[in-house]
Amino acid sequence: MHMNSQSGTPLYLRYGGAKKSAFEMNDEELEQAAQSILRRAKESAFSKGLPIYFSKDGKVMAEYSDGRIEVIKKD
Repeated sequence: MHMNSQSGTPLYLRYGGAKKSAFEMNDEELEQAAQSILRRAKESAFSKGLPIYFSKDGKVMAEYSDGRIEVIKKD
């Protein structure tokens, strides 16, 4: 089990909100956990006026709270 040394809370619980390890999840549960993590990341970043960053088709993208998506860097 992955543990966070600061709190003793497993990382998948602390950051993803999942009830069990990703290694124990089926495809549907993994997708639900991924969507939950993405939603929480967006809420956290957007509430601070920051974009979220992700990679798509070899490009680094930034998504802003207004829905705008920009290419930040091309590989």
